[in-house]
Amino acid sequence: MYIRNIVNFVANSANYGILYAMNTFENKLTVNNITFRYAKGKSLVDGNEIHPYNEILYYMGGEATFLSEKFREKLETGTLLIIPEETYHQFEIKDQENYKRLVINFPDMQIFRKNEILLLKNTDTSLLEKMCKTLKSDINKKSAEVYLYGAFLMLIAQLDMEAPESEISNQRKENELISRCIEYIDKNFTKNISADSLAEKMNVSPSTLFHCFKKELGISLYKYITEKRLIYANKLLEKEKPTKIYMQCGYKDYPTFYKAYIKMFGKSPSKH
Repeated sequence: MYIRNIVNFVANSANYGILYAMNTFENKLTVNNITFRYAKGKSLVDGNEIHPYNEILYYMGGEATFLSEKFREKLETGTLLIIPEETYHQFEIKDQENYKRLVINFPDMQIFRKNEILLLKNTDTSLLEKMCKTLKSDINKKSAEVYLYGAFLMLIAQLDMEAPESEISNQRKENELISRCIEYIDKNFTKNISADSLAEKMNVSPSTLFHCFKKELGISLYKYITEKRLIYANKLLEKEKPTKIYMQCGYKDYPTFYKAYIKMFGKSPSKH
């Protein structure tokens, strides 16, 4: 069923265009909203903690720690991460120069059955290695396009079989403060949440909450709430005008919402 959804997506795509670019950071190829990136060093796009697309990341080297709402994990070479859309994550990178990875970003195709981050350490990565070689090579763009699409389909089939055994339990329960804070924000981010009121709910001082949140998740409390709201706004914009949805996302006025949206997505909400 899941593979059929992907095949239908490819078959129904009207255009089969390619964007192929190289710069200091990465080798990149994009086809029909599926982007393949082989990158070394800190990429320009690594700052997005919550994004409206799915991501597969193959970690290939450098010293880095992966952070999410449920767990933090020091990455080992060969680790594969599956990150669903709208799921918070972050990377603490200590070795920028040798930080190397393959990243595949793609839209929702109803592939993964659960909205959970999956981490695989012992999976077969031969397909991913060949994808990297293809991105770095000088072969014809059309040939690269055909191979990467085929490899992507095979990879999804492989991951669909391995995913059920790869879910990581919530390790944040060890830190009750952060676990309770995340749970409260997820239920109330569309309301008027202030730092003081949230700290009062958690029975700690605002400074203690700020420090613990940043330490555990690698992101400020304010930015976490803001990105939750804007990702939610992005979904509402599929059916409503920007001026009608900003209050539903927790904003008191449109100008504040407008500026925050542009800062995160690089375009106005009316151009969604």
